[in-house]
Amino acid sequence: MSRIHLFEFMDLPRYPQTFRRIQADYLQFVATRGGAGQKHLVPLIKKALQQAGTDEIVDLCSGGTGPWHNLQRQLAQAGCPVRIKLTDKYPHPEVAQHWSTNIEPSIEYLTAPVDAMDVPPHLTGMRTLFEGFHHFKPEGAKKILQDAVAHRAAIGIFEASLKPPFGPLLLLLSPLMTLAAYFLMTPFIVPRTWTRFLWTYLIPVVPLATCWDGVVSLLRVYSPDELRALTDSIPSADYVWEMGITSTGTPVFTYTYLIGYPI
Repeated sequence: MSRIHLFEFMDLPRYPQTFRRIQADYLQFVATRGGAGQKHLVPLIKKALQQAGTDEIVDLCSGGTGPWHNLQRQLAQAGCPVRIKLTDKYPHPEVAQHWSTNIEPSIEYLTAPVDAMDVPPHLTGMRTLFEGFHHFKPEGAKKILQDAVAHRAAIGIFEASLKPPFGPLLLLLSPLMTLAAYFLMTPFIVPRTWTRFLWTYLIPVVPLATCWDGVVSLLRVYSPDELRALTDSIPSADYVWEMGITSTGTPVFTYTYLIGYPI
């Protein structure tokens, strides 16, 4: 599989924790306020959960919390209540503390690192990755899928991708849009710390890093054909894969998805 796989700052182990936290908070803030389009993912997730016979979610590469503020409520409204464990290879202590005192006991943020390519067997349930799969090269992406098949766990992968004809134009404008969003939204992102304002306004290192990561992320999203090539390389007679594109409710983005479940 021939791919251009440029680096992202958030992928680098030595990316400063302060920068990682500021960037993750921004991405979480944006995701929480743009969750209306996630309703189009509910039927896909519900189907995989029902086929696998589980009401548990193990969210991989969660970062802050992913989309689960809104998506859990949307699933419950669709008659599919779920319990969620949020995991990350670089878990954030502040986020873990927030969820340990949160009034939503059905969402738990695990403090131990979890590798998406080698999920501990005690973490059962459907595995999900939102905007995280493109971080892995084909070898690593295949390991994520193989691990789910080996443990007979359902899995769902969902990533926003550009939608023609406006998508390419948005790609060109996305750095300016990201900078503008950072400068406008930062005062509303909590906790309001001096480091957040320093590295956003005075020395805008984190907004610039996010601009780079955003463009690279859009370029690295696996297409349905690339996802099919990955799944075809994993032989299994009792596991089903479904992939395709669904709406985000916007004219510039679509969701590329892959769901798999044992039969």
